[in-house]
Amino acid sequence: MERKALAALGLLALVALAGCSATGSLSMEAANDAEIAEAASRPAVVDSPAPDDRRVVREAIENGSGTATATDPPVQRGLPLAYEGSYYEIDWNVTGTGPGTAFAVGVDLNGTAPADQTVGFEELSERDRRLLGNLLTAMSEREPRLSPGPEIAIPEEYTMSETNESVLLSGEYSAVRYNGTVYPFVLEERREETLTRYRYTVGRVAESTNAYAQQLRDEHLFRLSGLSEGERSVMNEAINGVYYAEGTDDESFQSIMDQFSAESAIEADSYDGTWLVRYDGKVYTADLSYGGFDQDERPIAG
Repeated sequence: MERKALAALGLLALVALAGCSATGSLSMEAANDAEIAEAASRPAVVDSPAPDDRRVVREAIENGSGTATATDPPVQRGLPLAYEGSYYEIDWNVTGTGPGTAFAVGVDLNGTAPADQTVGFEELSERDRRLLGNLLTAMSEREPRLSPGPEIAIPEEYTMSETNESVLLSGEYSAVRYNGTVYPFVLEERREETLTRYRYTVGRVAESTNAYAQQLRDEHLFRLSGLSEGERSVMNEAINGVYYAEGTDDESFQSIMDQFSAESAIEADSYDGTWLVRYDGKVYTADLSYGGFDQDERPIAG
């Protein structure tokens, strides 16, 4: 879900999570076909704030393959990607390397700049416009802030040919005029990098949401039944909410966690995971966090 979007939203996430921790937790939501498929996929289109992250995936889906040049794969392997009602697995291989430029561009919502240092958006290179287009659209819809300086900074990498064509990197301008509004920008952390060329390919795993949801039920759905009173209390509190274990001596939560981790997860690692479970006649997506419980001896299925 990915590199630049995380960079833009990382601070908000840290603020939201500050002070919130638990020994372990379980949350469950009743799920129909669309909700099951959503829990087991990623969107192939990211409109804002970083429109270029998954362009390569759209190219691969529409044309059979796509290419990207970056220091790291712009889209990682993982859950299938949803695109126009179908679902696709992605893979990539390295086809070469080349020189490039890494930098961050910061944009100011409420700044000013001299006219001779302002360039029209239409005068930017194609690569510059792709970088700034959706970002400026999203930012122009937000309320200006009173604090000076850039409100957001987006990391980016250009090939050498893109660097040579770039107006942003030319050093001639300090602001861009977009839809009649002037947005000052600053370039930070500019450095030369060796970039890797990636060739992406895709394989369709399901032609529709219903077909994908059925695949997931066939592969991952398991039933919880015959639970103790304490275990049912954990499950019932988790439904449409969150159950928090208060300590590692919570035997009911430990038992539920053992039963989940023995089953095939939609996605799981040594810290948390998502499962598909039938409980009391309903199907739920369940997000389980192991928290402080020791998982070293517990195999994680998935």
